[in-house]
Amino acid sequence: MDYRYRKLISMARRFNNLNAALKYLRPPGATEESVVPDAPVGSQLRKYQDFKAGKQVINIVRAADSLPGNIKSCALKAFGEPVASTDKFLVDISGRALTKIADTGVTEAILNIDSTTEGIANLEREVGFVPARATISIVPTGAGTNTPSKITGDNYKKKATKTYTFPFGAGTDTPSYKQTKAAILAAVASDPAKNRGVSFKPEKY
Repeated sequence: MDYRYRKLISMARRFNNLNAALKYLRPPGATEESVVPDAPVGSQLRKYQDFKAGKQVINIVRAADSLPGNIKSCALKAFGEPVASTDKFLVDISGRALTKIADTGVTEAILNIDSTTEGIANLEREVGFVPARATISIVPTGAGTNTPSKITGDNYKKKATKTYTFPFGAGTDTPSYKQTKAAILAAVASDPAKNRGVSFKPEKY
């Protein structure tokens, strides 16, 4: 299961009890449209209630090392092109992802992309084309650091997970989306000592 999906499930479970508590604030026989009494000021339930009502603004500040950096270009062949075609498209990739590619287990060859100047010369961007993308997560081992929730104020264990998104395309040895996806999965899982996961988005051709 990919890391982001596990994280969404974890967040949903964290708020299950709070959602149930909000329902029980209603008097017996109240309908969904009934006004819900306010929870005690300063309580986690009140903070969550204010958040759901749009009264609490959550500001997320990204760490400097998680910013995408300069946007660069790379060339790839779309999966929607005929197998015999040699046409390639120019697509974007973050400089941060390219810099950290060795940490993810994949390579440009596995992704079937070319970020060299020679590989992208004289290529055009295809209007409406969105390349397939692989988002690779690297999760540190250990329990994580106690971090106060911006929504409830309660502490939870947070890990300094890093994620990197890469476009990928068709290659000579892996001409189909399924084959390239399998190659990426194998590369990400190639080192059991590293806690990595990956999720995919197919291309829009």
